[in-house]
Amino acid sequence: MATTATTHLAQDGLPHRRSQIPTVHRPLVVVDPPLEGRDVANLQRATRERLRQRGLADDVPVPTHGKFTQATALACIEAQYFLGLRSDTYLRRDGHHHRVVTEGAQRVIREPDTRDEDQLMRAKDRHAQLRRGPRFYRLLAMEVGISGHGIAGALAFAASKVGIKERPPGSNSGPEIDDWCHLAGYKASVPWCGCFVNACLMAGGLPSGKGFIGFTPAILERARKRTGGWSFHMDGLPGDLALYDDAPGGEPVVHVELVRMRLSETMYSTYGGNTSSGDGSPNDGGQVARHDDRSTRGGFRIIGFARPPWHTLG
Repeated sequence: MATTATTHLAQDGLPHRRSQIPTVHRPLVVVDPPLEGRDVANLQRATRERLRQRGLADDVPVPTHGKFTQATALACIEAQYFLGLRSDTYLRRDGHHHRVVTEGAQRVIREPDTRDEDQLMRAKDRHAQLRRGPRFYRLLAMEVGISGHGIAGALAFAASKVGIKERPPGSNSGPEIDDWCHLAGYKASVPWCGCFVNACLMAGGLPSGKGFIGFTPAILERARKRTGGWSFHMDGLPGDLALYDDAPGGEPVVHVELVRMRLSETMYSTYGGNTSSGDGSPNDGGQVARHDDRSTRGGFRIIGFARPPWHTLG
């Protein structure tokens, strides 16, 4: 039986109506400290299953601790995208710019058979894009002017894109940003830090990482398993991908950037997409920027480096 439609004050400080969907209890919002509960744990398990069905390996880390963290929200976005939900649903934010998973989206993740015809058609179209072969993505890269060779080519491409911003702000979209998302296997706007580094790697002559590179925990899994010539390292080199966490306790990766150079034992210079300008800025800031203070210490920190298969290039 559904709850009544009275309003209540959620943990984000904003009024929300109580859920009318029996299988969920509330909208879930990324706040600090995080929302917790059985409903979050159930959503995490369902999200893990949806991502497994879309082709991610069973050991790609998806949170299952019952806390609605940033990492959980990003996993839910990936699931919603491939389930065919609209971008204005899976990119939803509240008045404080916190990510939100709506009650309706939670229901679709947990009960995908409840999708309507439009959602099913979008899901089919998005899966078809992901299944396109390497030649399609090579030609697409040529169409948008991405070419080059090696780590120098990747870094030159990244440097040339510094300052590019989302249009409109907060949309996860823009003329070049949309191209980068397409090159990573997406047909609509998504959080695009992985899409940007994918475009950089393609500018260095590597194939598209479609299927894994847009979902940052999958980059970590690929590097640790040494799949396709990738490898994982605790010390970064130019051309590596710096992997970031923003919470203690071993959360999955929430952001990725391209290493420009190592500055000290713990500090790196990087190029990142969907970040903010200025040193010390975190992920999800809506533009391409260079950072000269990225660290392996602190709250928002580098937890390791995924090394792309540069050695395979002639």
